[in-house]
Amino acid sequence: MHLLPGFFKQQYYYGRYAGIQRAGEISDNRISDNKDIEKKYLTIYSASLRKQVFMKRLLVFFILILATGCAERSRPSGYGDGGFNDDVTDDGISTMCEEGRLDCLNEKAFLCFKGKNVPVLDCQTEGWKCRDGRCVAEGDETDTEREYRLRLFELTVQNVQSEIVTDSFGGWKNTPDSFGNPARDKYFRTKKINGVWWLITPEGNPFISRGVTDVNYLGPKLSPGPFHDILVKKYGSEEEWVKASLLRIGEWAFNTIGPWSSYSIAEKMPHTMVILDAAGHSPRYRPDDIITDYWSEQFTENVKKVVSERVTPYIQDRFLIGYFLDNELYWVPDWRGKKTLLQLYVDFPPYAPGRKEALKFVKESVSGIDEFNRVFGAGISDWDEYENLSGESFGTVTEKAAEITEAFLLHAFRKYASTAIGILKETDPNHLVLGCRFAAFPGESLVTEAAKYFDVVSMAGYHENWVDELDNIYTKADKPFLIEEFSFKAKDSGLPNVMYYAQIVENQKERALAYDRYVGEIMKRPYYVAYHWYKWFDNPPEDNNPLAGDNFGLMNYRDKPYADFVKMVREVNRRTELWHSAPKE
Repeated sequence: MHLLPGFFKQQYYYGRYAGIQRAGEISDNRISDNKDIEKKYLTIYSASLRKQVFMKRLLVFFILILATGCAERSRPSGYGDGGFNDDVTDDGISTMCEEGRLDCLNEKAFLCFKGKNVPVLDCQTEGWKCRDGRCVAEGDETDTEREYRLRLFELTVQNVQSEIVTDSFGGWKNTPDSFGNPARDKYFRTKKINGVWWLITPEGNPFISRGVTDVNYLGPKLSPGPFHDILVKKYGSEEEWVKASLLRIGEWAFNTIGPWSSYSIAEKMPHTMVILDAAGHSPRYRPDDIITDYWSEQFTENVKKVVSERVTPYIQDRFLIGYFLDNELYWVPDWRGKKTLLQLYVDFPPYAPGRKEALKFVKESVSGIDEFNRVFGAGISDWDEYENLSGESFGTVTEKAAEITEAFLLHAFRKYASTAIGILKETDPNHLVLGCRFAAFPGESLVTEAAKYFDVVSMAGYHENWVDELDNIYTKADKPFLIEEFSFKAKDSGLPNVMYYAQIVENQKERALAYDRYVGEIMKRPYYVAYHWYKWFDNPPEDNNPLAGDNFGLMNYRDKPYADFVKMVREVNRRTELWHSAPKE
């Protein structure tokens, strides 16, 4: 505020000095007096001029500070700071910022990570506002909506801060030093590192198999028809569909193609699409039999047949993680029946080798007819009568009867596994055996026995993820586990959701949170190495079946993704390596 008066003061002294010079030119007799006065005013003028220059510079300095402060209030940290930082990206985001700081620009949230502002979420696209570097709701929101918003933002920030570098198979390359140096191999294998089980890629790096089933160009019905026609019309060719599907798989952070998928996409990345159906397609004695006879010659011949047909093409496939022997065979009573395996074997025809084996096994487990009658509540008089009993007479009516029944279950399983794996390994000794895809947790004894034969024990997880059961036995089983199918369905899909089982929630955001909880729990266990979502598309409705239609898919049957769901799926999937490397104690 003193600059203008100073300016005028300078002009006054300058005028006095100039006037003295002009007066000297006119009157010589006043020169000496004028020289003294001239010296005085020249000194005053010079001081005033230096002050003026200083004040001008000070004014410019304050103007720059004011301008910079205004700009910072509307830009992320580190952006355009008055010429100190001119390194700005094409997006207008500075490459220098305060580490860890969250900021907003154009309703997008950014995180300063390693000196650069990295995009976190486009809040506006999600229907939110960006405030103080975070996405906030504009109006009222339900508890589910709030939990979804906070969790999605939290996971996304964590993923920005975590750099997972992968090899050509999707294996984790930049592991902690404690993992040691990778050892290459031709095919996938398993390894326990620091007390935690992992799949290992052919490049030698730890791998969590994040799979999805039914990625098929034929569409959700896995057959030609109107739903396949939707894909043909949209993509024009299978090749273009594969390209688009691979982009989606990568965007959603899956890395494995599961069963019932097109080979055209499975050949591009790790997969588990081969189910041998060693027992599933083996001949049965009667049309209504739900199991096969593992002691029969027909079973052995079927194993040889399916191994020849389904294994031979994949012997040198480095993307193949391993083989499933079967899909959800009947082992213990469940929704498919109430009889035990022992009872079903006793009900085979009299000539069946499996029936003979079952009767022999029970007979050798008791001391005689009297003990048999006591254990199974029977009333027979001799072993000839015993040979004519039906399965109904072999119920688990006493503790000893239950023990014998379980022992036969394990006996039959050993016959099944040893036969199937023996024939398989003769043809392909290199790839993993991923189990027989138990339909649910079949009990501690069978799981422990299966771990002796399988490289990875697989089971479905629709009812739950079985962490409580496996926490108690994994040290005895000491093998990695795989969830071969799991899913959640939402009411807002508009589908009936009654034909096939999976837990039902209200909407896609609640479905996303259920996925987060489920995967988070299993990946924080040292024994889970894989989980495969069921499935790519929804089960579609059908004109002739009002009950048809289930919301299993990442997308609906018209190939449109469930946006709220897959956004969360992506961020959850990106956390798995870090969760698994620091499992729950």
